[in-house]
Amino acid sequence: MHISNRSKNAVYPFLIILLNLRSYRFALLAFFATLILLSCAGPPVATNVRLVANPNKNAPLAGILTFTSDRPVSTTLTIDDGVIRQIVQPDDSLKTNHQVLVLGLKPGKLHQITATLRDENGRELLLDSLTIETPPLPDDFPSLELVQEKTAEMEPGITMFTVFRWKEPFDDDADWGYAIAVNEAGDVVWYLKTDHWIDEVRRKHNGNLMFGGVEDGRVFEIDMLGNTIQEWYSSGAVSKPVTEGSIAVATDMFHHDVIELASGNFIGLGLEVRSLEDFPVEYPPSVKKQTADVAGDVIIEFAPDGSTLRKWSLVDILDPRRLGDGSLSGDHYYDIYKETYDPLPYDITHCNAIYYIEEEDAVLVSSNFQCAIYKIDMKTGALKWILGDPTGWEKPWSDKLLEPIGDFTWPCHQHGLELTPQGTLLLFDNGGARFIPPNPPMSEDERFSRALELRVDEVAGTVEEVWTYGPEKERFVSPFISDADYMPTTGNILITDGGRFKDKEGKLMPTFGGHQWARILEVTKEPATEKIWELHIYDPEIRYSVYRAQRLYSLYPKLDRPTG
Repeated sequence: MHISNRSKNAVYPFLIILLNLRSYRFALLAFFATLILLSCAGPPVATNVRLVANPNKNAPLAGILTFTSDRPVSTTLTIDDGVIRQIVQPDDSLKTNHQVLVLGLKPGKLHQITATLRDENGRELLLDSLTIETPPLPDDFPSLELVQEKTAEMEPGITMFTVFRWKEPFDDDADWGYAIAVNEAGDVVWYLKTDHWIDEVRRKHNGNLMFGGVEDGRVFEIDMLGNTIQEWYSSGAVSKPVTEGSIAVATDMFHHDVIELASGNFIGLGLEVRSLEDFPVEYPPSVKKQTADVAGDVIIEFAPDGSTLRKWSLVDILDPRRLGDGSLSGDHYYDIYKETYDPLPYDITHCNAIYYIEEEDAVLVSSNFQCAIYKIDMKTGALKWILGDPTGWEKPWSDKLLEPIGDFTWPCHQHGLELTPQGTLLLFDNGGARFIPPNPPMSEDERFSRALELRVDEVAGTVEEVWTYGPEKERFVSPFISDADYMPTTGNILITDGGRFKDKEGKLMPTFGGHQWARILEVTKEPATEKIWELHIYDPEIRYSVYRAQRLYSLYPKLDRPTG
């Protein structure tokens, strides 16, 4: 038997013991122990090695590497697409049975994959000559164009966003949707194709992704291969067929925002219909009143099994008879109420974002039509403050209004809420016509949108502007959807300018109408505000909108970390 030099020091003591043993049985055991020691002194051994493309054709930019190792090892991947070579360790845990995700692949390319297996003593085995070829992008994939790039100043990571498509100006293609991830160069590195619209994609604590089906009352959890792990649906008013095995939650509809809490429970925006007497059914609010059905937003916390834990109705917290710009419309929830209400319920608040403050057990809620943001105590349902135009608020609600400091423009039709690490409030201020009836609307040529950072002093009851990206740097208008996220490593802001319009000649439009398109941009804050990255989602023949974007540090679940 030949023993390598590096193994001699470990093996000699066992040979001495073997020569001096009188018992054949003990000698045999010692002999096999020596063989095991010799085998472990060498590199790991892998069997049943197989690399396959993702069997889920709706998320084809992924692969699965499976193998068995003779001892516990970790796996590091090198992925080479002929242009970019990336090295990643999807999981540093040691194991013998392996199913390794291969992510970050590009469409229509042959990728060379090598895997380095490393045991606890640093001994390595290289698995090479593995290849995986991805299909080209589908014919109906949205048109993407990177128009500006300063990668050295960007927040690291992958930008993930969701795209809507329209048949006509306001006739949505409800059977079509994409979640898309691109790298800093604008290259597509992951996508999921669905048969429904998708709202914001968020990372769950277990590494899976979570999103809602816009306007159909469903919430999905999927893995990175696009497989549905769980589905929840609103049981009160169902507009889509219920999937077998999905979990019912007692509300008329999930809409805009459902988020996972640290406890593993969920909190989101639900919906209910109430009948109100003396409701103002015409502008200005004091002219005509009658009994009317209204669609009121509900803040609902529910467990993974669908059981309701807490629920607060905004009809009971706010003034349900204060009219904002849009409060007398009802078509947003047409699909779920068309068979049961005629006329449709008035959409009085149309809340579109929720943010949970764990240390206070409180939520911030954005109301689009009221042009207001509310803070609500989840323990008691108490209204803490109102941030918004004071027009139309009567007592006791007027006592909760924040007072502006300095030169201040109230946000209106805003979307996307979050608190930054500095405690400031960040949002996308869509603007719209910036009016609360009976005040007059802003003229079209005056309108603007912006990313906006505010400081709220709850003790003093005040609010002031801290930072903005808008007309001072660039005038633009997205009258609906959109978002703004704080980037924790750089302090940059990622802006989803998601609801843009152009006319037939390609000229930008300041209001609803025309041809939909969108863009995502990243801007610096310090030492000065500068646009450093911009991606357009535009096609002259096809209408697109982008709900929200976010920056993931990595596509790999165990390597990801919160980035806004």
